[in-house]
Formats: sequence, C-alpha cells, structure tokens
Amino acid sequence: MMNNYIKNKSSLIFLFLVFIIVTLFFCGCRQEKTKDAATNGYNVKDDFGYTLHFTEKPKRIIGTTGNIEEILVELVTPEHIAAISESNRNKEYSLIAEEAAKVKNTIPDRASIETIVAQHPDLVFMQIKTNQAMADTLSKMGIKVYRMETPVTLEMVRNRIRNMSITAGEQERGNAMIRELDRKIEAVKKRVAKIPQEKRKRVIGFSSLGASGSSTGVFHQLCVESGVINGGAVAGIEYAAKISDEQIIKVNPDIFIVTDEGPENEYGKATARSILKDEALKDVKAVKDKKFIFLKARYRIANSQHFGDAVTAIAKGAYPELFTE
Repeated sequence: MMNNYIKNKSSLIFLFLVFIIVTLFFCGCRQEKTKDAATNGYNVKDDFGYTLHFTEKPKRIIGTTGNIEEILVELVTPEHIAAISESNRNKEYSLIAEEAAKVKNTIPDRASIETIVAQHPDLVFMQIKTNQAMADTLSKMGIKVYRMETPVTLEMVRNRIRNMSITAGEQERGNAMIRELDRKIEAVKKRVAKIPQEKRKRVIGFSSLGASGSSTGVFHQLCVESGVINGGAVAGIEYAAKISDEQIIKVNPDIFIVTDEGPENEYGKATARSILKDEALKDVKAVKDKKFIFLKARYRIANSQHFGDAVTAIAKGAYPELFTE
C-alpha cells in the first residue's frame, strides 16, 4: 500500500513537471512571436480605414496641406521631410517659415501626382476632401498614403497630431505637442470662465473670401474655446456661405475678426477701412467702437497644434483685461 502511495505521488510530481515544461514552452513561443512581430515593423490604420504597414520609420515624408506641414515640421527632423510647400516658406504668411527653410526641396501648394512622385516619398499625409482620386493613384503606384479627414474640432486636431505621430514613428513627440496644445487651451479657459455668458463678446469673422463662419467649421470651435460667440453661428449660415450685411446688422457684433494678410497687414487694414465706410453697417456696435482683432491668416484655419495659439490670440483681443499679468 505504501508502494502504491509512493508510485501515485511520483506520478503526480511527474505530471506536474510535464505541465510546467509545456507551459514554459508555449509562453516562450508566444514571446518569440511578439519579438518577431516587433522586428517586422508596425501597422497603422488611417482616418478612412486603410491599413499601412511600415518595416521602419518613414524617411521621406510629404504633407499635402499647410496645416499638415505645420504638424510635420514639429514631429520629424527636416531631413525626413521630402519637400515642403512654397506658401510655408513665405515669411509673411507661414507660421513655420523658419522650420521650412531647413527642408531641402520645395513643391507647389497644389502639387500634382508627378511632382509628388518626383520627390520619392515613402509616406504622404493627404487630406482627402478633394483628393481621393490622387490618393488612389499614388497608392496603386506603391506609395503609402495616409488618408486624412479635415479637423473641425479641438478633439479632431488632437487626433490628427496623435495619428500622424504614430504613423511617423514619433509618438512621444506627438504626445508632447498635444500636452502643449492642451496647456494653452486650459490657460485661456481658466481666464474666460470668469465671464458670464450674457457678457461674452459677439464676433464676426472676415477672411479673404468675405464674412463667414458657420457652426460646422474650425473657426466656430476657435470662438467656442476663446470664450466669444460666433456671429455666423448665431445667424445660422451654412458651411462656406457668406454673411450678408443684413445678417451682420441683426447679430450686431462687438468685434470684427479680420485676417492679417499681406505685407504689413495690407489686406486686414483695407478690409477694416471698407467695413468702417459701409453705410449699411454704421450702427453696428463693432463699427461704432472701431473694434477689430487682426488674426494671422493661418490662425483662421488653425487645424494643427497652432489651434492653441489662435485661441489665445482671439481671447486676448476680445478680453485684454484678463491678460494683464
């Protein structure tokens, strides 16, 4: 009986050891597969569900819009940008002229397929709104195209920075950019939170295309985060529609926000003079007070990390008393 007990105990020990060995073997296999996956690169999924595979970080990147380039120059070093647009080299217009000057090659603002291919990119960040056919063609040619939505909210801007950083293999830099963006937004929010809703300034935005600013565009979100009321949204205009004089009179804005364009703000000053001379607007509060905020043109469409700078500029212009420190 004692012998049977010893045999049974020995069998149990043997089975237990076999179990441990098998478990360790399979764990080792799983670890090996994980390592293999890591050495084979990484996959990303773009805004439209297309999956891109990278065996290494891209080294020749192109961004097809000015705001994409704004993010790109802060994410990667100049030698990893294959080319940059002419407008972003323009010191009178660009927010990144200094960084753009370090990039060797230049492409037109609306670059053709041939122009892009000639730069031999291994990654193209492309806003798809009007470029689906171009993206498809480049993809068929073997070029990796990350298709992108147009950001119109703060959260969409954060997502754009995050997704670009992951795709470029520079996630930590992207996280740092988002933290800095959020710091600027929070600093403004703390100040304008003191203003009751009924005392917040009403604004009408002017760009080179005239008075506009629907509730579905990025300008509206800049207004929301700045603590001002977008007159275009109050008037109920549609996306890309213009605000008429009659609508401006009805909104009765406290401030006109005019884009600062051209040498020494020639466009902004000319627009302001035109508004002040408009007899139909003579009784509008902003005209009576001659109240204008001159906003950098790139801030007007700031769907990059400069969203935070645009919000700060609008808030300071509307409520200078809150920014005396």
